[in-house]
Amino acid sequence: MYKFNNIENVSFDDLATTWNSAFSDYIVPMKMNSEDIEVYFKVTGVDRTHSYGAFYQDTLVGLLINSVDTFRGEKVAYDAMTGIVPEHRGKKLFSQLFEFTKNSLTESYIKHYYLEVITTNEKAYSIYKKKGGRVDREFTFLESNNSNSPLKYETTDPSEKKEVSVMSLSEYLLTSSMKTELAIYEPSFANRISALNRNIDNYQIAFAGADKEKSAVIFNKQGVIPQILWISKESNDSLFAVFKYLSGQFEKLRISNIPITETQLIENLLIFGFKVLVNQYEMSIKL
Repeated sequence: MYKFNNIENVSFDDLATTWNSAFSDYIVPMKMNSEDIEVYFKVTGVDRTHSYGAFYQDTLVGLLINSVDTFRGEKVAYDAMTGIVPEHRGKKLFSQLFEFTKNSLTESYIKHYYLEVITTNEKAYSIYKKKGGRVDREFTFLESNNSNSPLKYETTDPSEKKEVSVMSLSEYLLTSSMKTELAIYEPSFANRISALNRNIDNYQIAFAGADKEKSAVIFNKQGVIPQILWISKESNDSLFAVFKYLSGQFEKLRISNIPITETQLIENLLIFGFKVLVNQYEMSIKL
């Protein structure tokens, strides 16, 4: 009934059509056109030879798109995009596609599979758990919208205005002593500096303060923030100054995947006016 193969020769138009159908009823709107898909593949490091589709009468009806990279010291695959179009759900299609993917990845000596799933998506969580998935971490995804939640904060010293500097991320990496990541916490797979480097021209960094008071935020041209440097309460004023600056540049700011163990940082962001959009699990499956 269904055929499975990699998507190496599938057009971006067909991928976009299947993606938009699969996510037409999703919790968070995720509509993309063919150009969006092409850029997304580039920035997430999608490997089309290790990404797979389910075909029904030669029409793509299911996707399991993967990035392949080194993570935590080993070659792994990361679920960059998964979806089944509504009319083909309830037929165990995803299980068949996943098993095909798992076998193919194993043949390429990939030993772990990583993915993220929204915590309230109990059906997806249950499916991945049955496939051997375990929760490694939980992330929170926050948003600030100028129209309904303008940022505000009572600084410890209102008379002292923190100066915010901005430069390209590539320039910052060349001139700073940063070894690996900006954030003190371990970023998610897609938010690592090595991942951002794939499209580094899309990223800038804004920072304020010095030494223990220093705060810095990496952001892209869409107002999405993959990493934050926050050291301690002493840097709250600097952090707020950076976000206040960014809120003047974007109508909406989104902070992607802060581990929920970073309780003080998340608390500060909520005080500033950010709202939790969703929480999601980072899960891993041993292949």
